[in-house]
Formats: sequence, C-alpha cells, structure tokens
Amino acid sequence: MSLLDRHVLQRTAGIQRDPVRHLDEIWQGHFADVPRANRLEVAYCQPWRRRLGLIRLSLDNTTSFIGLNALLQLPQVPEYVLIATIAHELAHYAHGFGSPLPRLHKHPHANNVVKHELERRGLGEILRLCNEWIDSHWFSFYDKEYESGWGSLPEVYRPARTRRKAQPQRSESPNK
Repeated sequence: MSLLDRHVLQRTAGIQRDPVRHLDEIWQGHFADVPRANRLEVAYCQPWRRRLGLIRLSLDNTTSFIGLNALLQLPQVPEYVLIATIAHELAHYAHGFGSPLPRLHKHPHANNVVKHELERRGLGEILRLCNEWIDSHWFSFYDKEYESGWGSLPEVYRPARTRRKAQPQRSESPNK
C-alpha cells in the first residue's frame, strides 16, 4: 500500500497527525538508505505564512530538528501536504543540510534537487498534489486562520498577536 493510500485510509479513520509517526514512516519507506547520523526530532512550530517547514542542526551536531508549520496539523490542510513537507526536509537531511552528512550540493534548492530527490524516491505524486493545493489554497487558508486569531490551532501553537502600542499623546500642561 502506498503512502498516499495509507493517508486516505488514516484520514477516514480519524488518526491524528503525529509528526513523529510520519517521519518514521517516510524514513523507513523512502529514505532507508540514508544513514541516521545523529538524533532527529520533529515538532510543530509556529504558523508561518511563507514556510511549511525547516531543518536545523544543533551546534554540537548531535541533533537535527525538523520544524513544521503548525497549520499543517489542521484537518483543512490535506495530510499529503504534511507528508510532502517532512519528505522535503528529509531530502535536505540526506543532502547534508541540517545534518552532519556531507553536503552534496552548494545550495539546498539548486537545480530542483529536492524535487528530483523526492521523485526518485517515489514521492513525486505527493509532491505534485502538495504543490497544487499550496498554489490554490494556502494563502487564503492562512489569511483566514490569521484573521480568526489562530482559533483552530491548539493553544500551544498560537503566537501572540503583536499590536503596535499607541504612542502616548503629548498634552500641554495646564501650568505652562
């Protein structure tokens, strides 16, 4: 059964979007040839407008961290967007970005290396579906969530809304 087929079954069964489970499934099913050179952690972060995920390497090289846009856990976002995002970050890990593995390229996105890597690993259809959904729905979805004050997100992922503080108005002192 393909990852996409499992996604459809899990959606209908109401299984939660556990990023650790997805990371392990994607690694075992599509990146098993890539050595785990350090500890790899994954978690939801804040709801970024222009970023679905990121990967970072700790200063001591012992841990790689994949941060996921908090909005990817919401049911309005197709689960294949979450799968494609984790796979994208694993491609960076395999290429030596955000991991202690040797760097295979000068730049992480040069010449569509991530796209080619995901296609080579059997994730091309998931990537295509993800890109289609992002192009058609992401910004309106993000804007709606932002305007609601992140009401759909679990509280732990809701960023504080920053508002400009009104500048105190100068008042003329009656004694002058």
